[in-house]
Amino acid sequence: MTRSILLLVLFLGLLLHVPTINAQEKQKMDSLECLKNYSLYKESLKKKMYDYSIDPWRVMFNQCPDVTIRLYSDGIDIYKHYIKLENDETRKQGLVDTLMMIYDQRIKYFGNHPKYPEGWVLGRKGIDLVTYRRSDEASLKEAVDYFALSFEKVGLKMEPMVAVNWLQGTNALLNVGQSTPQDLLNVYLDVDDVLTHHISRQKTDKRIVTLKKASKTCVDIVAKSGFSDCTTLENGLLEKYELVKNDADGIERILTLMNAFDCTESALYAQAAEQNYKLNPNAKASYLLAKFFIKKNEFDKAKAYYLKTISQGDEELQAKCFYELAVISFSHYKDNIEARQYANSALKIKNNWGKPHILIGNIYAQESRKYGDNDFEHQTVYWVAIDRFIKAKAIDPACKQEADKQINLYSQYLPDKETGFFHGIQEGDNYTVGSWINEKTTVRYR
Repeated sequence: MTRSILLLVLFLGLLLHVPTINAQEKQKMDSLECLKNYSLYKESLKKKMYDYSIDPWRVMFNQCPDVTIRLYSDGIDIYKHYIKLENDETRKQGLVDTLMMIYDQRIKYFGNHPKYPEGWVLGRKGIDLVTYRRSDEASLKEAVDYFALSFEKVGLKMEPMVAVNWLQGTNALLNVGQSTPQDLLNVYLDVDDVLTHHISRQKTDKRIVTLKKASKTCVDIVAKSGFSDCTTLENGLLEKYELVKNDADGIERILTLMNAFDCTESALYAQAAEQNYKLNPNAKASYLLAKFFIKKNEFDKAKAYYLKTISQGDEELQAKCFYELAVISFSHYKDNIEARQYANSALKIKNNWGKPHILIGNIYAQESRKYGDNDFEHQTVYWVAIDRFIKAKAIDPACKQEADKQINLYSQYLPDKETGFFHGIQEGDNYTVGSWINEKTTVRYR
């Protein structure tokens, strides 16, 4: 009896120890298998031998998901390769599904990675979803949700390219009625914070230039969105202004956005424009102030800032300033001589621009009432006015419609042949309109 009990105890002991030994051996064998497959797929991937790398990678993905984070970045490379090669749309979307699954499993096993946490992975996942399913509204909305969640988790550390895609995706949803201009503005404010944060941390000029271009692209997206409520825009930018009021680039972005929507009459715009000039008294800053004072009907101040802008170079901006000075000299100060001088100054800088010619034509047409001693001499001024309209559409196709309108309007006021015959002037003769106008023209009658 005692011997039987002893044998039973020994037998049970063996049973208890066998699983422990097998588990250790299995773990050792699994580790070796993982190492073998990792080595196989990595060596093949280095040589871009994707067909040889994918099978051992799959073994790793299914059996060793928590061994290394490199498994997931390599998997993304492998599947993007096959997606690029696939022509069948159904199979391609199946590969995209696998791509999304790789991101999900990475989050499951490495979501707490210190450098590449869940929020970072969600941003990359959203970019790939947008890339491969841009035309699918449901996928686009899903991607935008990933971007929003990414920002919630990583904040200003969000990658710039993810931030820009977030805004672009939101804009795409707006275009199909799945988002609103207010949603776009809200996303823009967060995206601008992200880009501003990254710009402030850069040490190379090349990278700063790239990020600033991205920032401008974002402003352009919002500017073209159809957002038209200036009060809402201003309220949305008030807090933003306080954050960036000592940053010249940040202030300029606010002004660019408000100018794009013609929201330039508010107290915020005035404050931002003056702060912009204080931080960076350059030509663009003074030009924005000039535009602001025009809106406020403070023409003397506007003129002063136009002249400051002109004195600082930048020919494109100089031409605009001369033209706009010509407009206010003509319409506000009623000084036709000065108005023509400014318009001609604009043409000296930009000689293929039609608008200054149209303005000069209108100046001459108005001057006709004052020129000469009789109706015939008054009417001769319309010859030089129409000459300017013809010149405008000849050099600038963008002005053709306006020029034709003015030609049709003033042609009816030309002298008639009988009056011309009475003054001894034949059609086709050369003629000079005198006084300060002093322009040569060709006689023609209505």
